[in-house]
Amino acid sequence: MIKKSDEAKQAIIRATTDLIMQSNGNMDEITTRMIAEKAGVGVGLINYHFQTKDNLVEVCVQKIIDDVTDNFRPQLNSNLNTNERLKSVVKMVADFLMGNQALSRISILADQARPAVNDNTMKTIKGLTAVIVNSDGVLRKSDKFSAFALTSVLQSAFLRKDMTTEICGYDFNMKEQRDSFIDLMVDKLFGSGDTNE
Repeated sequence: MIKKSDEAKQAIIRATTDLIMQSNGNMDEITTRMIAEKAGVGVGLINYHFQTKDNLVEVCVQKIIDDVTDNFRPQLNSNLNTNERLKSVVKMVADFLMGNQALSRISILADQARPAVNDNTMKTIKGLTAVIVNSDGVLRKSDKFSAFALTSVLQSAFLRKDMTTEICGYDFNMKEQRDSFIDLMVDKLFGSGDTNE
């Protein structure tokens, strides 16, 4: 019985993930009945396993983004100093957010509502700290703080992307301005010099 229940739960997750991808993350297009039909289960089973559609969606979005982040291995020019490598990675993250806006919004808001040590926000922070570890493999406390601050600013700018021109003079919707905004943030938080030492 447990195996059958787990199989049904996995079918629900697969069906929901497929529907999320088909709708490009537009959750208004997806109903619980559509999920149940695609998964071949009753609506009651969805409620039993996930309680709400929002909980189910968060599980699926986390899985989708996990799949992306698990395979995210940026190829960085080793001739770049630490700040330039960091800018490059943050720009890739920002491009991902803008290219997957609905999924990213759901993920960020879920992380803020229910923070966890393994959520996508923490994975982003850990990814950034991996870029800034010095040549001795040491990560300064101030760099940890700056990676947290940079992630927070990036998420806030993304969520308020239609207001960033008024807020800070950069239009987050425009790649060139977004990249300039990121350059400024990295320089402000980490200094503008080479931090390879």
